[in-house]
Amino acid sequence: MIEKLKAYTNFLNKTFRKKSLRRSVLFLSLSGVAVTFLFILVTAPLFLYFIESEITARGYQWGEQTAYLAEKLYREQTESYIRERVEIRADLINRKMEELSTDVEYIAADMEAILKNKSQYLPRRLPNPKNEKVPVGKAYAHFLNKNAEDVSSEVLAELYLESNIGDFIISQTEKYYTGKNANIMIVSENDYIIGVDYNPNETFVTLSDDYQNKLSWYQTIKETGNGLFTKPQLVDGNYFLYGAYPYHDADGNFAGGVGIGAEINYVYKFLMDSDSNEDMKTVIVNQDGQIIMSSEKDGIFTAGDNDMRLCEDENLAKVFKRMTDMENDVVSLELNGKVFKGKYYIAFAPIKIANWSFGRIIEDKSVNVAAGTATDKIMQQMNDFKGDIERLFMFLMLFSAALIVGMLIVVLRSAIRESNKFLSPIHQLADGVREISSGNLDKKLDIHTGDEIEHLATCFNAMTDELKIYMANLAKETAENERISTELNVATNIQQSMLPHDFDFDRTDFEIFATMHAAKEVGGDFYDFYLLDENHLVITIADVSGKGVPAALFMANSKTILQNFALSMNNPDDFSAVMTLSNQQLCKNNDEMLFVTVFMGMLNLQTGEFVYVNGGHNAPLVCRDNKFEFMDVGKSCMLGIDEDVPFPQKKIVLSAGDMIFLYTDGVTEAMNVAGKLFGENHLLEVLNGEDKSESLEILLENMCEAIKLHAGDAEQSDDITMLALKWNGGDKN
Repeated sequence: MIEKLKAYTNFLNKTFRKKSLRRSVLFLSLSGVAVTFLFILVTAPLFLYFIESEITARGYQWGEQTAYLAEKLYREQTESYIRERVEIRADLINRKMEELSTDVEYIAADMEAILKNKSQYLPRRLPNPKNEKVPVGKAYAHFLNKNAEDVSSEVLAELYLESNIGDFIISQTEKYYTGKNANIMIVSENDYIIGVDYNPNETFVTLSDDYQNKLSWYQTIKETGNGLFTKPQLVDGNYFLYGAYPYHDADGNFAGGVGIGAEINYVYKFLMDSDSNEDMKTVIVNQDGQIIMSSEKDGIFTAGDNDMRLCEDENLAKVFKRMTDMENDVVSLELNGKVFKGKYYIAFAPIKIANWSFGRIIEDKSVNVAAGTATDKIMQQMNDFKGDIERLFMFLMLFSAALIVGMLIVVLRSAIRESNKFLSPIHQLADGVREISSGNLDKKLDIHTGDEIEHLATCFNAMTDELKIYMANLAKETAENERISTELNVATNIQQSMLPHDFDFDRTDFEIFATMHAAKEVGGDFYDFYLLDENHLVITIADVSGKGVPAALFMANSKTILQNFALSMNNPDDFSAVMTLSNQQLCKNNDEMLFVTVFMGMLNLQTGEFVYVNGGHNAPLVCRDNKFEFMDVGKSCMLGIDEDVPFPQKKIVLSAGDMIFLYTDGVTEAMNVAGKLFGENHLLEVLNGEDKSESLEILLENMCEAIKLHAGDAEQSDDITMLALKWNGGDKN
C-alpha cells in the first residue's frame, strides 16, 4: 500500500510540475472534492441509519405515486390508441361511401350526356320484366304507372336512347354485391325506370310489392337538387343503403335521379375489424342522433329511430350531441343501463361525406386489468431498487474513505499554496481590464505569471492598440457614408423633380394621375405626360433594366429623348416614328448595354382616338363599360438593343368615361415572403373590384395598398410605377 502511495505521489508531482492555470484549477477542484468526501466520511455513519429508515418509509410512497403515474400514462396511451383506430375505421367507411357517391355521380353525368347529345346515340331497347323474363344481372326498363303503349313517342324515344347506359350499370352493380343483393336504379321524371338487380342466387328479375320502397330517395333529391345517402331500409327482405344523385336535361331542368343500392354489409363489415373483441361495441349515428347501424342486437346501442341526444343519461346524450356535431374525441363515462352498466370509453370520429359519425364503446375493465398488472410490477421494482440503493451506498462510502485517506494531506497542502498564486494575478488582471473598459486605451497590463493569465494580459494589451486604430478608421468610414447618403438624397430629389407632378390641367375633357415608388434611393422607372397641342395628349411609361444610379441616368436620357422626338413630330398620326427614332438614338454609345421597355400613347381629346406604340412593355389595361381588360399590344422589342427593329402603331377609340391604366412590372412581379407574384390576374381582379366613379388618385392609392397587402413583410424588389388616364369626352370647358 505504501509503495502504491509513493508511485501515485510521483505521478502527481510530474503532472503538476509544469506551471499553468489548468494545474491551479485542478488543485482547487481536488481540494474541494477531498474536503467534501472527508465530511461525508465523518458524518456518513451517523446519518446512515436515518437515511435507511427514510428510504424504507418513503419507498412505498414513491412506488404508489409512480404506479399512479404509470396507470395514468397507460390510460392516456390507451385513449390515444382507441382514437387512432376509430379515425382509421371512420376514414375507411368514408372512402367506401365516397366511392359509391362518385359512381352515382358518374352515372348521372352519363345520363345528362345522352340527353344533351341525342344525335350521337342509337336507340336501344331493354327488356321489360313486367312482360318477359329478365335474367338477374342484366339491365331492364319498365314504366312505373303505365304501359309502354300508353306513353308518347317522345318519351319512348328518350327511353330507347337512355337505355345505352345499360352495359355500364351492369358492371357497376357487381361491385356492390356482398352476398345477397345489389341494384342500380335510374328513375326518370317521365315515369320509367332503367335498372339492374344483381343476385346470383336468383334466376330472373322480380318486381315485389314493396318495390316502391326502393324509390324513397327519389322525392328527396328532386326537392333538394342534391345527392344523399339514405338510412338503412328494408327492401325485399334485406337492409339496403342507397346513394342517390339527380341528373338534368339539356335545358338544365330536373330529369331524374340515379340510385345505387348496396346491402348494409357493404358498410357494416367495416364496423368490425381484426382488433375487435367482446368488450367492444360499434355504432354509426346520423345527423338526427339516430343509431342507423350497430354491432349490437339489444340494449341502448341497438339501431333504431330514437334520437340518442334525448336519452335519459345526460352525459351519454351530450356524447351523441357531439357526434352529430361531427366532432372527434374519446370520452369516459358511467352507464347505468340494464345491459350496459359500468364505466366505458366512447370514441367517435366523423364520416364526413354522409354527415354521419362512427363510434366505439369499450368497457373500462380491460384497461383496469393491464393498469393493475403494471402497478404491481412497479411496486416490486421499487422494493428491489431500495435494496440496491442500500448496497451501492455502503460500497461508495467504503471506497471513498479508502481513497480520501491516502490523498487528503497532499491535496489540502497543495490547494492552499496554489490558491494564493492563482488569485493574485486574477485580481490584478480584473483591475486592469476595468480601467481599460472605462476608456483608458493607453493602459497596459503588466503581468508575468508564466501561464495563461500572462498570455491573456498580452492579448488585452494588443487589443487596446487595435481598438484605437479601429476607432480612427470607423470615424473616417462614418463620414464617408454620410457623404454618400447625402448625395443619394440629392439624386433622389433630382429624379423626382424630373417627373411631372402637376396633374391639374384645368380641363374637364380628361383626368390623369401617376405615382412612382423606387426600390432603392434612385430607380429606373419613369412616367411622363404632356400636351402636343390643344387636342393631343401624350402619355409615357417606361422601365429601365437594372437598378440604382446607372438605371437612373439611363432613365433621364430615355425620358428626354422620347419627349424631344414627340414634341418635334410634324404629323401627329405618325406616332410610330417617335419610338423608332428614340430607339436608334438610345442604341448609340450604349456601352453598358442597358435597355428600356416603353409604352407611349397619344389621345385625341376631341375624338377619343388613342394611338399607341409598345416597346417591349407590359400590356396596359383599358376600362370600358366599368370593366378593365388588357389591351392588344402585340410582340415588340425593347429600346436600346437593335437599331433596325420596327415599332408598329395601333389605335383604339375611347368612349366618354373610359380609362387607360399603365404600369411597370414592379406591380405584377411584387412578391410576398413565400415568393408568390402579385400577377396579372390579381391586378385585373383588384382593378375590376374598384369603384370606377372614384378619382384616379384614389384608384392608384388602392392599388398601392393591394400590393402592400400582398407583399406583407417582403422587401420591395423592383420600382413600382403606375399611371391612369380617363377621357370624359370632347368638351374641354
